[in-house]
Amino acid sequence: METGKLIQQLGKHKGTSNSSALRSNVGCISVTPEASSAFFTALKEDFAFDHCSLISAVDNQSGFELVYHFSIVGESGQMLEVHVDLPRDTPTIDSITHLWGGADWHEREAYDLMGIYFIGHPDLKRVLLPDGFAGHPLRKDYVYEIHEEEW
Repeated sequence: METGKLIQQLGKHKGTSNSSALRSNVGCISVTPEASSAFFTALKEDFAFDHCSLISAVDNQSGFELVYHFSIVGESGQMLEVHVDLPRDTPTIDSITHLWGGADWHEREAYDLMGIYFIGHPDLKRVLLPDGFAGHPLRKDYVYEIHEEEW
């Protein structure tokens, strides 16, 4: 499907905004956290996006932003960036691991380093830092104090 048409169809979903075509095969759209679960399900089931290659977490100080990267494997090579803004005081969103198994480690990394909770994740625990590590070090307000017993 042509990127412009894809973006137009995706933009009809509840909770979407700021849709645009970035390049001939790359689209971008924003989704509210409340509408994200239904949107991601449609992305997988109705639009055949079969690969989640990356989930990045960004600390914008006023809140957090998740940036998902999806693609359709095959000739079309269609790619899509999905942006979701989360409030700083309760950064939670539904997990997408039941749709794309590859999202597992990306969600765990965002949890570990930024403190974003993925509701329904099958094993949401630290992946890079030890279990006893205090806080989330990629947050811009994080202050690290050295505690030798942590390592």
